[in-house]
Amino acid sequence: MKTGLAMATLGLLLAACGGGSAPGDNTATPAALAPMEAKIAALTDAQRKTVFYKAIYDADYECGEIDKIESKPRNDGKPVWVATCDDLGEYVITLQPGGIFTVSGVPQARKRMPKGTKILPVGTK
Repeated sequence: MKTGLAMATLGLLLAACGGGSAPGDNTATPAALAPMEAKIAALTDAQRKTVFYKAIYDADYECGEIDKIESKPRNDGKPVWVATCDDLGEYVITLQPGGIFTVSGVPQARKRMPKGTKILPVGTK
């Protein structure tokens, strides 16, 4: 299991909803997760997909685009979602105390460029 820290994106998106927990504050109980869970539920579908996409990416997994997000039964009192990507990657995302997501599931490995590949600036040939 890998941990994706989507704190920056989550913090920015939730700022309009009243903010979130301070980074590194892992003292919250599952009951204290309810306000953060409500803020995630209040996001638009596109915002929620952005937050979960960032968590998947930060956990070093690849996802072209999230097709579907489903809420699942709680795990030890923590909210859980399943994100399905267009490349058939499927990720279980769990909200941890402090607003941190853990990401696990059936990922598609991130594609790496071959060693020695040169990336040219935009507009050059």
